[in-house]
Amino acid sequence: MGSYTVDIAVIGAGISGIAAAKFYLDIHPACKLILLEKDDSVGGVWNSRRVFDTFYTQTPFGEWEFSDMPMTRPPEGIYMETFKAKYTSQYLEHYIDKQEWNGQTLRDRVMFGFHVSSVIKEHGRWTISTKSTAGATTMVQASKVIVASGLTSLANMPTLPGQETFQNPIIHQKDFGSSKVLSSDKVQNITVLGGAKSAADLVFDSVTAGKTVTWIIRAKGTGPGVLVSVASSLSPRAIYLLATTRIMATLSPSLFNSNSWWNRFLQHTKLGRKQLAKVWADIHKSVVDMPKFDERDTDALERGFDKLKPHTPIFWQNQGAGLVNRPDFWDTIAKNVRVYVADINELQRGVIKLNNGQEVIADAILCGTGWVPSLNFFDKDLLSKLGIPQPVDDLPLDQARMWDSLQKDADREVLERFPILANPPQHYHAPATHTPYRLYNGIGPLEDNTIAFVGHVLVTNYFHLAESQAIWATAFLDGKINLPPLEQRRKEVALFVAWCRRRYLSNGDRGHWMSAEQTVYFDRLFQGLGLSSYRKFWLWDSFVPASAKDLHRVRAEYVAKMPSHESDTSSLVSLIAGGIAGGVEATATYPFEFAKTRVQLLTQSGASAASNPFVVVAKDGVRFVAFDAIKKSFADPETGAMSPLRNLLAGMCTGVVASTFAVTPTERIKTALIDDARTSKRFKSSFHASRVIYQDHGLLGLYHGYAGTTLKQAGATAFRMGTYNILKDFEQSRDIAQSTFTNFANGAIAGTVTTYATQPFDTIKTRSQSAKGASTVVAFRSILSDHGVRGFWRGTTMRLGRTVFSGGILFTVYEQVAAVLRPALQ
Repeated sequence: MGSYTVDIAVIGAGISGIAAAKFYLDIHPACKLILLEKDDSVGGVWNSRRVFDTFYTQTPFGEWEFSDMPMTRPPEGIYMETFKAKYTSQYLEHYIDKQEWNGQTLRDRVMFGFHVSSVIKEHGRWTISTKSTAGATTMVQASKVIVASGLTSLANMPTLPGQETFQNPIIHQKDFGSSKVLSSDKVQNITVLGGAKSAADLVFDSVTAGKTVTWIIRAKGTGPGVLVSVASSLSPRAIYLLATTRIMATLSPSLFNSNSWWNRFLQHTKLGRKQLAKVWADIHKSVVDMPKFDERDTDALERGFDKLKPHTPIFWQNQGAGLVNRPDFWDTIAKNVRVYVADINELQRGVIKLNNGQEVIADAILCGTGWVPSLNFFDKDLLSKLGIPQPVDDLPLDQARMWDSLQKDADREVLERFPILANPPQHYHAPATHTPYRLYNGIGPLEDNTIAFVGHVLVTNYFHLAESQAIWATAFLDGKINLPPLEQRRKEVALFVAWCRRRYLSNGDRGHWMSAEQTVYFDRLFQGLGLSSYRKFWLWDSFVPASAKDLHRVRAEYVAKMPSHESDTSSLVSLIAGGIAGGVEATATYPFEFAKTRVQLLTQSGASAASNPFVVVAKDGVRFVAFDAIKKSFADPETGAMSPLRNLLAGMCTGVVASTFAVTPTERIKTALIDDARTSKRFKSSFHASRVIYQDHGLLGLYHGYAGTTLKQAGATAFRMGTYNILKDFEQSRDIAQSTFTNFANGAIAGTVTTYATQPFDTIKTRSQSAKGASTVVAFRSILSDHGVRGFWRGTTMRLGRTVFSGGILFTVYEQVAAVLRPALQ
């Protein structure tokens, strides 16, 4: 039996699992993370094994992708901008190969073929038991867990009377793509069970494969789904983009909408509710008119085509909805498919007997019958504690009573806020077999912040959902969200479940249905994190669609506001990396420093050269360790973020510390050596110079020019360290990868800014620390007397030659050395 110990385990490598792992690693690049995937490829419902020819996306090209990597336009299989699912599979496979941290890609972290059999929590850590496809058991120990098993991983297979005698294949949609049922000569008559979009896809694919198809929809059920044809006056892109505007979100009575005058008008005035009802009635009419259910020929009506008409209006989504992606879908169904709305009494060998007396010959049964909660690897105690679905009868009595009481109060509030939900149409309400999701914001358990659930709510765009929830889940697991008290969170969860049940009827019982609330749900997540970059200006915010670009900005904003724990470099790493960087930088750029100092001291020509007197290691070690320590004190206490002003102030304080403990003494000795080399030549070495200065002037002799040096260091370090970190934060906020090139460029820019801003201090410091020594005031007066104001910038060109390269070298070496040392020393 194998075992792994990791910082965090992600269960499921579908869209949500990939996004959650990717963002968590962006914030914690040094953490040990694995993804557990029971299949042999990534993607969940979109993996290469499960897709089939007529399986198309419901979202148009350009919006069905992650915000940080555009999808390449498919070469074929595009209809009205929706496209074949296989290209989503290929995109996800390519995506996990492109994401890399510390030399390890996302694919390297996926454990394929590992089925999670149990998840328990002991002594504050999670233990995940898995079984491989070969039957081997592997235990995974993790401090944190993200459950991304999703809503479409565990098939809802109906129990059919007599199925043991049927003898022919019974296949769920999950396995349809990998089956050979359509290519088998032994299968001619196919029966499809279910009324939702997935069943419609199975029906159409079977008909186009030349099979004889019967479509059976339960009589005791919510009826056929609302299938929206994309062959309408509006393209799928236009429909989708319109649906993602905040103004369209106001057409749904939602908890996530703001309390604006417009929403109050729509929900609390008779005129507003009347207009709202009319809009939805018009939408429903346009949808059900397109297939011409009641206008087909006699043969189509005899085959039961009219039975595909939805039983409840699209507003309520009691039976779900989906897009029809083929132009000939309705005509093909009307001409070729027999439809029954009936229940199955019994299966016999190759025959289905219905309760209406009809018998259907079937060589195979395809089940588009949906899904059940995919969380059966938790025991019932954990299911209750975490607030995730479990059989209704398994919920402890005390919890059942508590939630019932909260739900009653919440239901009254929902009806007060949304009177339109008080009178739904007559409909079949499927009995609830499981408790609803009771997660805060659909992600976080109420009493455990070491586990999060992503991809367990239903919206229209799972790529956008995955990225949005990944950000919130990471903040939740990191303890960076100021959550309300437990009792308040319980009330909010109860309110959401009560609203969901009223708004979406049978589907709402699950406590996760938000098909019309996608954009405003994301608003709620981001507002709770104090993120606003995704919002637009004034009216544009209401009328311009939300897009993947918005998410790219908000991801970057989070990174800037809430830097990773791994970015908090330890003092030992800072000291060693800073010392090494300083040594390399000083060695590489000393000729520029020597020339600059000679120009600043030169009053006559003909001075002789001196050899390199000092390799500066200690001062840069002190500078980096001081800055990394001080900036923690200047960081925003709530978010940990460093604004440009905070970066500059931290650099200024670092300069004072560095000047006191390292820079002033070393600069005094260095400058005295260079000056002595052109005059008396009495210093034999750095150590000898230190001893002579100490004998002549005492300890204070080493601190001649302290004021000038400190002013220079305070300014230089503020501009150098501050500018570098401001540039780095700016790049990270826009998701610009940090590399040797960007480190060098940032350092070079920081060096240039620093040179021009602090050159006067450097000139005064150099004159003060010459071999004879002078006070800061005397040095200031002598420069002004000898050269005027411009004299304070003497040596700028030589210093630029040094600082541009030294800045690039210093920060590049520091970042590279620190990256090597962090895993070993932190």
